[in-house]
Amino acid sequence: MMSDNKSSVGSFDNDSSVVTVEDAINADIVKKKLLADNNLLQVLTHIDPLAILSKLAHIRIDEQKQYSYNYSLIEQIDQWERNSIEIIQEKAKDCREIVIKSSQPYINDIKKKFNNLNEQIKQFHSENDFNEINLIYLRNRLIKITQALNNSLNIYIQEDSKSFINEIAIISEKKPKFNKWKQDAITVAGGNLAGQKLNQFNCPAGIFIDKKKNIFIVDCANHRVVEWKYNTTEVQIIAGGNGKGNRMNQLNYPQGIIVDRLGQIYVADSGNSRIMRWCEGKEEGEVIVGGNQRHQLHGCHDLSFEDEGNLYVVDLLNYRIVKFEII
Repeated sequence: MMSDNKSSVGSFDNDSSVVTVEDAINADIVKKKLLADNNLLQVLTHIDPLAILSKLAHIRIDEQKQYSYNYSLIEQIDQWERNSIEIIQEKAKDCREIVIKSSQPYINDIKKKFNNLNEQIKQFHSENDFNEINLIYLRNRLIKITQALNNSLNIYIQEDSKSFINEIAIISEKKPKFNKWKQDAITVAGGNLAGQKLNQFNCPAGIFIDKKKNIFIVDCANHRVVEWKYNTTEVQIIAGGNGKGNRMNQLNYPQGIIVDRLGQIYVADSGNSRIMRWCEGKEEGEVIVGGNQRHQLHGCHDLSFEDEGNLYVVDLLNYRIVKFEII
């Protein structure tokens, strides 16, 4: 009787198909959910269950293929890691043995010298001959042995630029994705015809955008640099703006600009053939290169810094790019 109950609960015969207890429970839950929403039930009645099962099967197969492929790659990486560790450990073991083997004669020699010194001390003690000369001799001998002990062996580690393990890299066959941009641009600064007002430009020649998305703009023919705060209408002159000239608070047709992480502004002051630095809040700048001799810079047009801090300048009218090394 117990066997019949298990059979009747555990499975149902329906066109030779078998439904488990879990399927029956899941089916009952689905049925209750569908009955709670007649609209959803009406939609589902028009769906071909065979088509859904076929789609799910294909998705499952694709997932398993991808998992199997990725798992194979991970296994290869793990094996490479194990092999590399074994090679490194073996190399380290060999190096340790070389150091120990090379050090042993040196250590033995130091031991021998200490033993000889000890024998001499015993001899002096037995003969009761500890005079000043002997004491000085013993002390000097001890100093020399100690210095020899403290001095390192004439061996060192030499790093080979060639790797003794096989290096690996992951190569993706996916084609690189190139960015695309919308073709309908929006005006974020200026756009109010040429002029000298703060919301106007006269031949803007260069821009720099910092991490806060503030825009620094070289307003060339107005001989100034202005900053437009991100997402606001706030504009301020941060360099120049005192007419065309060569004083420390003036610019002469500036071109390129860079702002460093400290907020210091570097401007290619083209008409004055100099690179100027303006610190935040200062009314005057300072010349860091150029500005004195035409052969040094002539019409500097743009500038850039490398990671080491060296300065590169487009020396327009000398037809060259020059590098100023940081001190």
